[in-house]
Amino acid sequence: MNQKASRLPIVTAVLISAFFAAGAFAQAAPAVITKSFSPPIVALNGSSIGTITVTNPNAVPLTNVQFSDTMPAGIDLITQTGGTCSTVATGGGMFSINPGTETFSSTSNVLAAGQSCTITVSVKGTILGPHINTTSQVTSNEASPGTAASGTLTVLSDVPALSEWGLMALAGALAVVAAIKMRA
Repeated sequence: MNQKASRLPIVTAVLISAFFAAGAFAQAAPAVITKSFSPPIVALNGSSIGTITVTNPNAVPLTNVQFSDTMPAGIDLITQTGGTCSTVATGGGMFSINPGTETFSSTSNVLAAGQSCTITVSVKGTILGPHINTTSQVTSNEASPGTAASGTLTVLSDVPALSEWGLMALAGALAVVAAIKMRA
């Protein structure tokens, strides 16, 4: 038997092992989390609804999907107003809210392939200016932590009577100012 022919089974075995090892160690993509406020601009002591959406971008389920959120100074957490992240839709889970410490957290037992869930909370703007609220990273058993999400609630002394387009332009401008302040 020549030397090339004797190496062929070894090379084949190494390639097959590498193929199966790559599949065995493949990890799911992290869940994706987004955050927004509606309306994004309120008068002092005005109310808004914060919405957090978590999405599983994978073709396989994610389990033990968790995130938390702490309101910054200027935004008071009032109560949960709805959501599906810890309900039967996600195989159950847990939702905890503590308005006294301005925090809440959510655990979904199972987020099916391609599934999204939401949590909505009522908040109140208590200090003038733009306030950026950033969630924790979203985690699961099958994936590395996903990127945190941010939303901006702007509190004005009086909300101007602008058209919807005018309010969106103002919210965008205030978000830019808030981002500049964060970099400084």
